[in-house]
Amino acid sequence: MTKKILVFLFVVFITFSNVFAQERDSALVAKVFKHGLYDAKSLLASPFAWNGRQWLTAGALTTATAALVLWADEPIYNFANKMHTPSRDVFFKYAEPLGNNYAFAVMGITLATGIIAKNNYHVETAFIAAESYLFAGLLTQAVKITAGRKRPNADGTTHPHDWEGPFFNGNSFFSGHTSTAFAVATVYAQRYKHQPWVPVVTYSLATLGGLQRIYGNRHWAGDVLMGAAVGTATGLLLSKQWQKNPIKFYPIVTTGGGGLSLVYQIQ
Repeated sequence: MTKKILVFLFVVFITFSNVFAQERDSALVAKVFKHGLYDAKSLLASPFAWNGRQWLTAGALTTATAALVLWADEPIYNFANKMHTPSRDVFFKYAEPLGNNYAFAVMGITLATGIIAKNNYHVETAFIAAESYLFAGLLTQAVKITAGRKRPNADGTTHPHDWEGPFFNGNSFFSGHTSTAFAVATVYAQRYKHQPWVPVVTYSLATLGGLQRIYGNRHWAGDVLMGAAVGTATGLLLSKQWQKNPIKFYPIVTTGGGGLSLVYQIQ
């Protein structure tokens, strides 16, 4: 997952290789990385800055996840397995990439559109979405390694309470496809909320991706709910952080080709 996002960013900067900056090379690159580290720090420290409403929401989602794990994951698993038909299998087969390949396609199209149309907002949105995908993916992997929950049907088990702890083979909790799908969907929903259809479409597709993980016996329902919550929280935080970001990406076209101008705004 993290490898894919690094490849995506590498291709972006290779494809649009004429990168100019108001402030040159190493100093600007250092500021870009510094901002990324600041975003990571803000994401990890965000619970300490939550207000009462945010803590209430987090508590409700945690309680709902625990209830699914304790009482509902197995019945939902059994119900999903009774829903299989050839046509549904085909439908959900094409829904599976919503958490990765389709998300990359959308980010790439947004970036290309922004550069061609010289639209800074689209370019910035693609980078925010990529950062959100990366951070949600890293957080997911860290929890998976720690929790060690077995996937449905792993080693023949259909029991939702197999948690083997850190560094074992269990990698079900929580769903990476769902967390990254919602991380990207939330960025687009926030950035283009002036278009009412965008949040509806992005969240609907992310939800479909989560349902596919249950239908395909890749995750328990509790995994999907927590993945959606973490992805949404990541996208919301980074969208707000970038509103204060002094580093801006401006598409440019020169005689040598197209590129991005990275400008650091002095506050």
